[in-house]
Amino acid sequence: MIHQSYLTFSMHGLLFAVDTNVVKEILWLPELTLIEECPSYIAGVINMHGKIVPVMDLNIRFGNPPQRYGLSDRVIILDVSELHSDVTDVQSKIQNPKSKINLLGIIVNDVLDVIDIPEEHIEPPPFHGSEIKPHPYFVSGEAKVRENIIMILDHRTILDVEFEIKEPEIEESEIIPQSAVRYFCPEADQQEREIFHQRAMHLHHLFDSEDSAALIPVAVIGLNNEYLCVELESVREFSRIHNFTPIPCCPEHIAGNMNLRGNVLTVVDIRSLLNMQAGKISESTKVIVADAGGFPAGVIADEIFDVLYL
Repeated sequence: MIHQSYLTFSMHGLLFAVDTNVVKEILWLPELTLIEECPSYIAGVINMHGKIVPVMDLNIRFGNPPQRYGLSDRVIILDVSELHSDVTDVQSKIQNPKSKINLLGIIVNDVLDVIDIPEEHIEPPPFHGSEIKPHPYFVSGEAKVRENIIMILDHRTILDVEFEIKEPEIEESEIIPQSAVRYFCPEADQQEREIFHQRAMHLHHLFDSEDSAALIPVAVIGLNNEYLCVELESVREFSRIHNFTPIPCCPEHIAGNMNLRGNVLTVVDIRSLLNMQAGKISESTKVIVADAGGFPAGVIADEIFDVLYL
């Protein structure tokens, strides 16, 4: 059984997933800088650690009307350099604009979990090939994950600038006044703009080549209102707790077992090891599936907040 790891996210009530191999970083939506001569679905660019990264409004890319951005929105940074790894000729790079882009951000509402999806649980979308499309499909498959259907985003096609989806018609009453259009989120109030701006300033921090090579990606988790981090190198996936069974006569930090896709996973509660007050395990409890001495174990967390490089 072949499994592939995916990062799941939500966008206007719909569930999506993208291959974790191309995910480089996850950010809170910062202030975007508007630029000219770019596709309509590019909301702006950010200066991320000294690199200019275009940010795509995935909602507009799918042909939907623009939606208001919020402080709770996230940006997933994708590595799209593989899309032009075979382009070596200089003239070809000039004629192929997407060959200049190595990193691409996509705006989403919320980042959820990292999950493994068996290949046989992914089916092709039912309406692919039923009609002639003026652009490539941006969804490569639909996965059955417990009670949910998740759309698999094809990162290889969303950046194809040869195909532009026709922009939705906007009522005259919905048109933003000309005096406000030079800010990426004209509807934002002053407090929201200040927070967006602070996030953008934080991303400007530069790392030299030696420092960047030494950065360690970590997942920031919450436990008893404390913040801790776990190195991503040892993390297999994030999951919600389900099919949990307590086990009697075990050490205090062994909470029980969990059935994870047919495999028995030992669930560890590290609160007692950290001299924290014991907590309750509920449906909202998260589990970090990590390698522990050659076998997987689940570590309990209240929340999984972010991915950072330290």
